[in-house]
Amino acid sequence: MFKKIQPIRLYESVADQIIKLIKSNELKPGDKLPPERELAEKFSISRASIREAFRVLEYRGLIKSTPGGGRFIREIDKDSLINTDNVILNLEKSSILELLEAREIFEVKIVELAVQRASAEDIKEIEENFNRMSGPGEIKDKGTEDVEKTEMDTEFHLAIARASRNFVFINIMRFHLELLNNIRNKTWQIPGRQEEQYKEHHAILQAIKEHDSKKAGKAMLKHLRNIRKVISIMNKGYN
Repeated sequence: MFKKIQPIRLYESVADQIIKLIKSNELKPGDKLPPERELAEKFSISRASIREAFRVLEYRGLIKSTPGGGRFIREIDKDSLINTDNVILNLEKSSILELLEAREIFEVKIVELAVQRASAEDIKEIEENFNRMSGPGEIKDKGTEDVEKTEMDTEFHLAIARASRNFVFINIMRFHLELLNNIRNKTWQIPGRQEEQYKEHHAILQAIKEHDSKKAGKAMLKHLRNIRKVISIMNKGYN
């Protein structure tokens, strides 16, 4: 009778409000959105959450950013917006293991492209994101810390996607990680998984620094297969 309540993240709530304003024509094409700081104050949330909401809206083609000029509502087809909602809902209903299976295909290609196209600055960003992630045994297993670790993991993978210089891959990666966000938070609680993940990420980083796309692809595939294995075990435990 009762359905499980899905937690709504702050940035999703912000994005949903803006989408409703677009659908109701309260926000029209060409309208400029308030700056991050102003919206953060209105919603009483961090600018990081506002920024993530903007990323989602930009990914969905609802807003556009201009350097130094702010963010604006794009000209869109309302019917197309409804269809996009349906596609996203269907993706969210996909099984976690199906999503992970797909990730093993596209993220291996992403890291291979990243190795081929990454600038010295890109590699520096990837390494900085890796360094922000704690090494073995440095973080206690608490709910809020699990969320923080997942965010750092997200930034590491997105930094690699950005180095691929492929806008589609960047957005696929971001959306995919969001769909898996809840289960990713829980994987940190598995004994030994944090240490394993650290080593897997380090192997990926080293291959990128060595400009070895084949090695990077293998390291990424090993990492993703280990994730799928861990989550498969978790799912069996929940049943």
